[in-house]
Amino acid sequence: MVHGDYRMDNLIFHPERLEILAILDWELSTLGHPFADIAYQCMQLRFPDNDVLPGLGNADRERLGIPGESEYVDQYCQRRGIDGIPDWNFYMAFSFFRFAAILQGVKKRAIDGNASSDRALELTRMIKPLAAMGIQASQA
Repeated sequence: MVHGDYRMDNLIFHPERLEILAILDWELSTLGHPFADIAYQCMQLRFPDNDVLPGLGNADRERLGIPGESEYVDQYCQRRGIDGIPDWNFYMAFSFFRFAAILQGVKKRAIDGNASSDRALELTRMIKPLAAMGIQASQA
């Protein structure tokens, strides 16, 4: 089982300890590989911080107490008892393309007047940049 939208803004943290209390927003959950969830979450670490889709790519993550991608993946692997994630770039590319495809669906719903958010069309400006990031990840 994979969450499908596993990212920091779908987590509720303990106010005093580094502990996740709840995981929200399960409507995209499905059967799949768990590496898809960690890659999807790491995708935010590569997003630039912009007015459309805020990311952590240019944030001072050390000051914020947020580990870098390598450290985060290493901690994940330690907790899982595995040596690493083979084909990591595949999972990252998949995440970028998947998110671009999700936003393409959002765009269609916005055009049809069925979008669930007033910001739907604004978010769809990220389709091409996400696809480009997917291509970049696949070539790394």
